[in-house]
This record gives sequence, structure tokens and C-alpha cells, in this order.
Amino acid sequence: MATAVINRQSVVPELDLDDLDSVLGLHIGTVNTLFVTRLEKRLDTMSVTPKQVAILWLVNANPGLKQTDLSKFFQIERPTVHQFVRQLIKNGFVVNEPSKLDRRAGGLWLTDEGREVLARSRLAIAEHEMELTSKLTAREKSELFRILMKLYLTAPAKD
Repeated sequence: MATAVINRQSVVPELDLDDLDSVLGLHIGTVNTLFVTRLEKRLDTMSVTPKQVAILWLVNANPGLKQTDLSKFFQIERPTVHQFVRQLIKNGFVVNEPSKLDRRAGGLWLTDEGREVLARSRLAIAEHEMELTSKLTAREKSELFRILMKLYLTAPAKD
């Protein structure tokens, strides 16, 4: 069974792509934008961004989580993580309390409101991903996850 060639040329046939269609980063970035911008609209009513929901998700699973661990996980700078966390604290979704073992180190905990927002956000994310991946088979989704994890895990560490 022959597989049809799928490319961006069909989107704007009159546009000369000059082999731009072969740049993987372009496609990853475009799909990321598609996923993120549509999800942002769904989450806006809950006063959270996709990254903030991911932080809530991780704090829920790891009470007392340190911001340095979030920085490593997301591979972003600590000041950027601090901005996300500061907004979550301001919205009343998390608290940052000193460790009982090391008063210099703080840990993050969800508030009741944070747990509620996380539960609603998880439902919104599940619906959103179902809509955007409905044309993929279970095997294709599994392969996509495998490839993305391989790229993530083999990428050089941030500076």
C-alpha cells in the first residue's frame, strides 16, 4: 500500500519553499505553536499557562519540589522558573515554604485552589490533545512520543 507524500507545499501551492520544508525545527516549532496557542486559550479562564500547569502537575506529584529541579526538568534558567512560580504563588495556587531540614532551601506545595485548577486543567489538556491527535493511530502517537523523548534525552544539556 502506497503512502501519500505529506508536505507543506499543499498548504500554499504558489509559494516556493526552497527546501525549507526539509527543516525539522520548522515543523516542530509550528506544531508546538499549534498545541500551545490553542491550549493557552482553554487555560486562560483558569489564570494559568501550559508551563504553569506542568509545574502544578509536578508539584502535586512531588510535594516540596525545589525550583532547581523544575529548572533541570524543563531545561530553562532558574530565573524563568522563578517567574512562573511567583505568578502561581500570587494566584494562590502554590506556596513556597522553607524546608524543615534546610531553612535555606524552599519547597513548593499546592494549595486547595491549586489542586482544583490542576484537576480542571488536566481535563482541558486531555480534550485538547484528543482533538489535535485524533488523526493519529495509537501506534503513531506512541512512535511520536518515543521520537520526541529520544530527541529530548539525547540533546546536549543547557549551558
